[in-house]
Amino acid sequence: MPTPAELIEAHRRRLQAQQEIPEGISAHELLQMEYRGQIILTPAQRRSAIECLPYETPKLTAVALTAMSGADFAARLDRAIARSGKVPLLIEAKAVDNSTSD
Repeated sequence: MPTPAELIEAHRRRLQAQQEIPEGISAHELLQMEYRGQIILTPAQRRSAIECLPYETPKLTAVALTAMSGADFAARLDRAIARSGKVPLLIEAKAVDNSTSD
């Protein structure tokens, strides 16, 4: 059975053997390669890749600002529903009497 020092040394050799990261690979692809077991990253490499993610693949969001009143929005929503040709689903809930008669 190998000693802890031998295990650490074997792990260090594996890390050194797999230190080469392919040129032109994105941080996302690099992290995918790691969790698939294709490459072993050092803690510094992993941290760096995680920090690069928001800059290499930013979230794409859109925000629309408009100046319409509540009535305008309701009218537009009604027209959109009519155009879709689908009848909106209604929640048909009935009240339940939970009062206890003592």
